[in-house]
Amino acid sequence: MDAARPVKHDFIDLRTRAELLDLCGDPDGAARLRELSLQVGVEVEINCYAYQLLWRNLIDEAIVLLNRNVAAYPDSWNAWDSLAEAYEIKGDIPRAIEHYETAARLTEHQGHKQRIRRHVTGLSSIGLAS
Repeated sequence: MDAARPVKHDFIDLRTRAELLDLCGDPDGAARLRELSLQVGVEVEINCYAYQLLWRNLIDEAIVLLNRNVAAYPDSWNAWDSLAEAYEIKGDIPRAIEHYETAARLTEHQGHKQRIRRHVTGLSSIGLAS
C-alpha cells in the first residue's frame, strides 16, 4: 500500500470496522468510527444501514440513525418515511403517523403519497381500536 496515498473512508467500511472493534472489546474506538461514518455517510447509506439494524431488531439504534438522517436531510420524504416505519415497528404509532404525514407532505410522487396516506389511515384505525 502506498503510504503517500490518503485513506478514503466510506460509511460501510467504517461501520463494519466499528462492529469489529465492539467485538474485540474496544467500545471507544468503535464509537469514534461510528461517529466518523456519520460524517462521511450520505442519506441512502445511513438509511440502508438503519434498515439493517431494524432487521437485527436493534430498533432504538436504528431510530437514532434515522433521526440524524432527517436532521441532515429534512426535505427528504424517504428519510421521514423510513423514520416513520421504524417508529411503527417500535409500536409508537402516534410518532409513526406524525412522520408518515411529514413524508406525504414532502413527496411530489402521487403513488408514494397515496400509499403513505392509506398506511396512515390503517394506523389511525389501529390507534382508535386501542
